[in-house]
Amino acid sequence: MAKGKTISIPVPADAEFILEGTVHLTELRMEGPFGDHFGHYSNAAAFPVFHISAITHRKNPVYPATIVGRPPMEDKYLGNATQQVLGPLIRLIHPEIKNLWAYYEAGFHNLLVVSVEERYRKEAMKTALSIMGEGQLSLTKCVVTVSEEVNPRDFHAVLRAIHEHFDPAYDFIMIPKVPLDTLDFTSYKMNLGSKMIIDATRDDTTKKQEDRKTPGNFETLLKSIDNRIIHWNLMGEALLVVSVKENGIDVVRNLIKSTEITGPDIIAAVSPDVDVYNLEQTIWGIFTRFDAERDIVFTEEKLVGISPVFRGKMGIDATWKTGYPSPLVMPDDVVDRVNKNWDAYWK
Repeated sequence: MAKGKTISIPVPADAEFILEGTVHLTELRMEGPFGDHFGHYSNAAAFPVFHISAITHRKNPVYPATIVGRPPMEDKYLGNATQQVLGPLIRLIHPEIKNLWAYYEAGFHNLLVVSVEERYRKEAMKTALSIMGEGQLSLTKCVVTVSEEVNPRDFHAVLRAIHEHFDPAYDFIMIPKVPLDTLDFTSYKMNLGSKMIIDATRDDTTKKQEDRKTPGNFETLLKSIDNRIIHWNLMGEALLVVSVKENGIDVVRNLIKSTEITGPDIIAAVSPDVDVYNLEQTIWGIFTRFDAERDIVFTEEKLVGISPVFRGKMGIDATWKTGYPSPLVMPDDVVDRVNKNWDAYWK
């Protein structure tokens, strides 16, 4: 340690850079918007102010930095490495957890898949609720639980588990008005929003499988139900993604209530800037742009006492909505400058 130049506390002698200064407890100023790892600009908000009194550095210092934005970016590798190192520690608290994976495509916090070896019925649901109260994991918006043989990193395997085991009447919980990641803008209220749990673990009962053959003229069928659909992609038997320009919630309602569509289990509407044929973009486009309380609907919704019961298909309106911050787009001049100087950067 070394003596600070302008402050009384010691500072690390071998640090690359040291910023000295003071923070006044009651002083706040507006900060932002900034581009961040959800792939959108963050909302401006009041944050504490750091008054810098000195900047010092070692000889030939290295300034560590990372570029974040619409996935995949550099934070993909940092986040994936972090969860591989720290992920196993959760088993000290929850030995029933076999594996878990937060998807970088969704900005990590928006989608967490957990494989659970259940010792009793609905233990996976208990585990998911507990995870939502554990440190940084408490910022998770959507938790999907699967049985221990399912690889949480394999999105298609997760979809198969949902198709085979998910029954919204018993396996879905929506939690409204709870703390949420500061970067999540979908509820229009900073640090407050809604979360959801999908339990796709095996059960003693067998989910009734309907005749879900996809007709050869599926595109014609979709557009006959709602001609606002631009593109579509059927991902296995569980997830249908459609892109629409506007009124996503209306399109989703029309699709989940149609008796002509015998499958899939989940239908999601995204905006045209999302390539529905690209898995990374699809996960990003869905899980960063919906509020569970407002944007999720089911074929049938009713109250039994004070308990909501959902049946049929799940619909998600994940379109970009008025009031959302803009998605990050790299300007053409920046792209050209980086491409032109790329080789020089690495000399």
